[in-house]
Amino acid sequence: MLKTLAVANYRSINKLVVPLDRLNLVTGPNGSGKSNLYRALRLLAETAQGGVINALAREGGLDSTFWAGPETITRRMRSGEVPVESNVRQGVKRLRLGFAAEDFSYAISLGLPEKTLSAFKLDPEVKKECIWAGHAGVAPRWPRSGGCVADHPRDW
Repeated sequence: MLKTLAVANYRSINKLVVPLDRLNLVTGPNGSGKSNLYRALRLLAETAQGGVINALAREGGLDSTFWAGPETITRRMRSGEVPVESNVRQGVKRLRLGFAAEDFSYAISLGLPEKTLSAFKLDPEVKKECIWAGHAGVAPRWPRSGGCVADHPRDW
């Protein structure tokens, strides 16, 4: 059973960590992100089945799924003094999904390729992927960076 769901930089969800139980109810007004939370969970399921790249293509490509808001939300934005508006991103964009279950935890970070001349420059790449035995936060058991799985997790 899933105990925690984590989503970052996905559509209307900037950063979210949700504790889960046997039954979970998600409520809120229209446009508050309920459907995007469900879609993020579905995308995580596609990841487990090896279909995350195709699923992202069906959503219009990785770039169209990124959080469109600002990189940081200021105190004035939180208080409602100024509107939350997007800006030009300075940092690297990554879609991050993960979960913690009773026996293991999993996290994946997806991004666009570095500058390339390839015809596939808009195809998402797995930037990091980790599986933990037990809860996340300890050294990953099978870390992956790009296409390589670390033989020695301590080197991660």
